[in-house]
Amino acid sequence: MSPLSRSLPVIPLAGLVLTVLFLALAAPSAAEPDRDREVVELSGEHGDMQFLVGGRVKVSATVTDDVFAAGRYVSFTRADIRNVIAAGYEVTLDGGVVADMIAAGSTVRVAGRVVDDLVAAGGTVRIAPEGAVESDVRAVGETIEVEGVVGGSLRAAARSIRIEGSVGGKADLSAERIVIGPAARIGGDLIYRSHQPPEIAAGAVIEGDVRHIEMDLPDIERIGLTIFGIGLVIGVAWAVAVLLLVVVIQAAFPSLVGEAAAAARARPWNSLGRGVATLMIALAASGLLFASVLGVPLGAALFFTTALLALVGLTVAAQWAGFAIRRWRRRSDPVSARSRMGWTVLGLVALALVSLIPFLGWIVVGLIVAAGVGAAASRIWQRGQPAYEEAG
Repeated sequence: MSPLSRSLPVIPLAGLVLTVLFLALAAPSAAEPDRDREVVELSGEHGDMQFLVGGRVKVSATVTDDVFAAGRYVSFTRADIRNVIAAGYEVTLDGGVVADMIAAGSTVRVAGRVVDDLVAAGGTVRIAPEGAVESDVRAVGETIEVEGVVGGSLRAAARSIRIEGSVGGKADLSAERIVIGPAARIGGDLIYRSHQPPEIAAGAVIEGDVRHIEMDLPDIERIGLTIFGIGLVIGVAWAVAVLLLVVVIQAAFPSLVGEAAAAARARPWNSLGRGVATLMIALAASGLLFASVLGVPLGAALFFTTALLALVGLTVAAQWAGFAIRRWRRRSDPVSARSRMGWTVLGLVALALVSLIPFLGWIVVGLIVAAGVGAAASRIWQRGQPAYEEAG
C-alpha cells in the first residue's frame, strides 16, 4: 500500500482497532480448515447487545442495541440495528438500516442505509449504488469506490479512489489516482492530496472549489537521522553516567576494588562462578519477593542492592582490564591513587570497545563483569566476617 494510503489524519482510531481484529479473527488459517462451516445466525427481535463470532455470521434481526460481529464472512441482510461494529474477510450490509457502522475487512460493501456515520477500513471499501450513508464517511483502504449516496462529507485515503455517486458535503481525498465519474456530484469542495490531478469526467458536478494540498508525507531520511540523534544522545548520556558511577565507586572504595581486582586476576574461574551464582540467586529472590504484596519493599531493596553490586563488579572488571593493559605495556612505576583511577577508566573504555564486537562482545564483557561481581562479593563477605564474629 502506498504512503498515501497510510495517511494518518484520515484513519479513525476505530478503524485501526478493527483492522487488528480483522487480522486476528478473520484471516484464513490452515490449522482451522472447517472454520468456514461454522455458521452463526441471528434473526428475530432483540433488545440487548449482541456478540457474534463464527466462520460465517449472518444477521437479519432487529436489534435495538449494538451488534459486535467477527468472522470470515459477516453479512447484515435486511437488518435493523442500532450500531454495528464488524470485522471479517468480507463485511456486507445488504439492505436494512443501521444507525452507525464501523467495519474492517478485506472487502467492506455497503448496500443498505446507514443513518449516521460510516467508518471503514479494508482492501476494498465500496458504497454500492443502492447504498446510502446519510452523514459522514471516513474510509481508508487500497481501493475506495463511492457509487451510492453520501449525505455528509467524505474523507478517504487509498491507492485509488473513484466517485460515481453523490457526496453532499466536501470530499477530502488522498490517493495516487482519483477518478470523478460523469454521474458524480459533490456538494462542497473537492480537496485532493496527490501528485496527480484528479480525473474529472465531463458531466461531473462539483459545486465547491477544486483545491490541491501539498502532500505532507514524513521525510524518512530526516526521521532516521532524528532517531539516530536521539539514540546517540541517550547512549552518550548512559556512557557518561556509567563512567561517573565507576569513578565514584573507585574513589570511595579503592582498597575493596583493588583487592577484588587482584582476586579476580588470581582466581578468574572461581570469581566467575561466584559472580554468576550471586547474580542469579539475588535476581531470583527479588523476583519471588515481588510476587508477594508484603515482599515488594524487600524485593525492591534487594534488586537495587544487586544493581549496586553489579556496578561494583563493573568497576572491579574495569580496573582488572586496565591493569592488564598496564602489564602488557610493561609499566613498573608505582601506582598512585590518580594513576589507579586512570587505568580503571582506560579499562572501562577497553571493555566498551570489546562490547562492540558483534554477538561475542557482550558475552565476553558480561563474563568479565560477572567475575568482578564474584570477586567483589567475596571480599565484602570476608570483610564482614570479623565484624559479625565480634558482634556475636
